[in-house]
Amino acid sequence: MMHPFLVAALAAAALFLTGPAGAAPPGVGECMDCHGDKTNEMTLPNGQTLSLYVDLQAYRSSVHGGASCVTCHADAKAPHDKLKKVSCGKCHGDAEKSYAGSSHGKLHAKGVTDVPGCDGCHGKHDIRKPKDPAARTFRLNIVATCLRCHKDRAIEQKYNLPDQKVMAAYEDSVHGMASKKSGLLGSAVCVDCHGNHAILPGDEPRSATHRQNIPTMCGKCHPGILEQYEKSVHGKGLRAGIAESPVCTDCHGEHTIAKIQDPSSSVSSRNIPKTCSGCHEKEGISTRYALPKKRFSSYMDSFHGIAVEYGMTKAANCASCHGVHDILPATDPASMINKANLPKTCGKCHPNAGPNFAKGDVHVEISPKKAMGVFAVRVFYTIFISALVILFALHVGLELYGRLRRRKEDAPGGKEGPS
Repeated sequence: MMHPFLVAALAAAALFLTGPAGAAPPGVGECMDCHGDKTNEMTLPNGQTLSLYVDLQAYRSSVHGGASCVTCHADAKAPHDKLKKVSCGKCHGDAEKSYAGSSHGKLHAKGVTDVPGCDGCHGKHDIRKPKDPAARTFRLNIVATCLRCHKDRAIEQKYNLPDQKVMAAYEDSVHGMASKKSGLLGSAVCVDCHGNHAILPGDEPRSATHRQNIPTMCGKCHPGILEQYEKSVHGKGLRAGIAESPVCTDCHGEHTIAKIQDPSSSVSSRNIPKTCSGCHEKEGISTRYALPKKRFSSYMDSFHGIAVEYGMTKAANCASCHGVHDILPATDPASMINKANLPKTCGKCHPNAGPNFAKGDVHVEISPKKAMGVFAVRVFYTIFISALVILFALHVGLELYGRLRRRKEDAPGGKEGPS
């Protein structure tokens, strides 16, 4: 138990620093003699007026509410004409250092006024703790705080930022909807992906949104999926320095991430073939890494591809056979398309699939070199059906011509046939 004398000493010190309960700290009262007047304004050199009013109640409710004005405004003397800019780094050195190296900080150091400083995101006299629902930096308020600038068309055009459609897309995404409509604190917001004080452009290797860092970034919320991805052919390729290896955003999107069940999602069952073909149909990638070619066209020619094209969502797509985050080459014993595993893979949709079920090729390229039999049948039916259509059209044409001719002959004054 603390000694009574020590308790009394601490209480006296607290009273000296903060004054009686509810009283303003030393210096605040004097400052409010002027700054408590809502009409108190200062004219800037550019002719604009700046309000000098400080809401005492908002300040007392802020995270700094127990401190004196001179804690931040060390040069404040009554009367005063101009105060030096407040340096938050006196108390928040790490945050200031991170901010100074960020995209915002570098522009701010050059005197650019469009980028936010500390007060742009946290506020001034009304700063609250991030866990306070009233704080600008509370998780459910962060998006609105960022969009105050990033939805400004003038700023967007001036600095060549992503347009408003991209920003608005987040609000309609699975993350945005979970945060905005459902109030889920665990849903990803701007700072989870871009960082807070150390925001950097995506092409900067230290940036959280740099390609090499995206799996780790997404893995903060999806650790199980990250573990699968790291073991996959795509994850191993990325770690080996293969820039073309797909990362989370290549398949799911960035600000436009939608639920798998959403028809607009790039990973919905109907859209998966097109998403995968974004890489696997590129001649350069296929040639460079010795990958099988024409995977998309050969799939779309198959029964599964045709079924998906006509809206059958249960038909097998790329992910049904190859996996999702755990894709492995066919030579890997753990791969879903390894010969030993094909009966099990096919058996997910075809319960009676046996060892002979998937012995034939799945991706069949219809050409004389790859599949002469299929090619010959296709050519035969193409010619046969085309001939049938032509003959049918000719038959209909001749029939119509005959009817027209007979109608003319039967008409009054027309040429009569034999009786």
